[in-house]
Amino acid sequence: MNGGFAGRILHIDLSQRRFETEELAPDGAEKFIGGFGLTVKLASEIIVPGTDPLSPDNPIVFGAGPLVGTSLPATSRVYAVTKLPQSNAIGWCGGGGVTFGCLMKNAGYDHIVIRGRADRPVFIKIIDDDIDIVDAQSLWGMGVAQTCSALWEMVGRPAGIISIGQAGENLVSFSMAYIDRLSTIGRGGFGAVMRSKNLKAIMVRGSRGIQVANRKRYRELHNTMVTNIREYPYLKEWQHLGLLKSLPFTPEGMDYNKIRKRRIACVSCPIGCKEVIEIPDGEFMGSLIHSSSIVNLLTPTVYGFTDYREAIQCVSLLDEYGLDMFEFFGVMEFAKDLYAQGRLPGDAFDEEIRLESFTAMEKWARKISLREGFGNILADGFEGIIKQFGEECRPIAPYTVKGMLPYTGPRGPLPWNLFGTMELGQALDPRGPHVGAGGSPTYFARRPLTVFPRHLQRMGVPDEAINRILGTKASGEEYLEIGRLLKYSHRWFAILGSLGICARAQINRFYNAALCAELYESVTGLETDLDDLRKRADRAWTLLWMANLREGMTREKNPLPDKWFQEPGFNDYLTDASLSRDEVEKMVEDYFDEQGWNRETGIPDQKRLKELGL
Repeated sequence: MNGGFAGRILHIDLSQRRFETEELAPDGAEKFIGGFGLTVKLASEIIVPGTDPLSPDNPIVFGAGPLVGTSLPATSRVYAVTKLPQSNAIGWCGGGGVTFGCLMKNAGYDHIVIRGRADRPVFIKIIDDDIDIVDAQSLWGMGVAQTCSALWEMVGRPAGIISIGQAGENLVSFSMAYIDRLSTIGRGGFGAVMRSKNLKAIMVRGSRGIQVANRKRYRELHNTMVTNIREYPYLKEWQHLGLLKSLPFTPEGMDYNKIRKRRIACVSCPIGCKEVIEIPDGEFMGSLIHSSSIVNLLTPTVYGFTDYREAIQCVSLLDEYGLDMFEFFGVMEFAKDLYAQGRLPGDAFDEEIRLESFTAMEKWARKISLREGFGNILADGFEGIIKQFGEECRPIAPYTVKGMLPYTGPRGPLPWNLFGTMELGQALDPRGPHVGAGGSPTYFARRPLTVFPRHLQRMGVPDEAINRILGTKASGEEYLEIGRLLKYSHRWFAILGSLGICARAQINRFYNAALCAELYESVTGLETDLDDLRKRADRAWTLLWMANLREGMTREKNPLPDKWFQEPGFNDYLTDASLSRDEVEKMVEDYFDEQGWNRETGIPDQKRLKELGL
């Protein structure tokens, strides 16, 4: 196999307690880049249409791209593709790989395919060629960090771990998995999918190393990137503040420098956005918290928490259970509103729902994660609650997309009313809402159109497409076609994910599409120019779309949420005028058209499929 690739796929059948390795086909690797793209290809080939997400027949496919395991900056990203229970879609789950992706590649595997269901709780142990399916009864009932600590004590470090907490064990619809107890992977119920296989965790360690094909060119490109990063004027601020650099969110009374214990970075990342926080005083004094970011830890202040220490402790608790924080608070708010309007039985709650109270949220997190009392109903999320108490409850629910709560929106947890690619992408990514913004310049900022061309060129958008996306009409009026821009945002996301590059803004700013093609060629030895890379990314994204069309996820069956067009609704990115349904439907059609799919149905035609070699 060429450089960059470990060269093997590991297949594990939990039902038969059997495993085998398969050589990675060079043709497939080249056509789909690797990582995200090749994971989509493998999953689309083996997921049988109509499979129940929580059945033993629903496989999980993990993958890490060809740059993962090299020393290139921030190349650790891990992806999983499976059928997700919240959206019922074949969806991707991505996370910062911390050590998992690198160690999986070093063990000799680009991908791990897991099928079946074990007859009792297990974890998978992979140490180079030594693979074992190990009884996990002693781990059952543990939280995420507890599980990681127990496994590290058992097998030593380094070891990359993907694990679930009690919420996953109890099939909570919004349970997630975590990588090395830090990175979330699997909005949409991925934790429940792992539990449906009786799979508590996957642990991997490898010692093989990754080769590069053209060492001289690789070294030149690597050294230039490192120099650019070292000379970046805001590097020290990013390294010190993490995501507070882009979201300067500091509650009253909090001194970040006082609570910051240290920063953790994924393998090869020169910045590091993961946090180790120590609560300095108060009830939780001395608590040591590990998290994907300080911004996550402070999110409960959006819901009324006034003590930042309680906010941090609350998110740490949700992470330990393996609960999606945004879904948890959204479900609690929905239940509170239903109760206030008399839609729930008078004796439904033995604990009042107070979103601003740590004590109340601590109790409800436990009830949901262990499915105790009314928590058993809340554990099935928005759709489960509506199924239990009737469709007349739906108007009271926050707006959802594919059964999930979007992060952003006029009434979202992170209020934002300008309609850009992130917002439209919530509806047009088959997996549903997520935070993979794809590098779009519309993400959480209103920027002048004069800065867009350079940004789009970095994303690899061709000049002729830039002219379709933005410009000035004969009347002098500026235009920005969000639907057309989204196509290239999805492509850029697919390029970064397939290579294994972190998509966070503080690191992907040092990459551009032309550089990605050069890096891919120097690492793998596969002849690749920018057009080749763009085409392969489009191939992967179109295949993901087609796999979901096969599942019946047509445009008609996935309408835009009605609440997008109710007060307060979204506003146009340029003019700030309220958006109508017709205007957003046109964006959807522009997206389809830019992809080369049927403008009305979104079904790729034979000409486009032939162009992509599908």
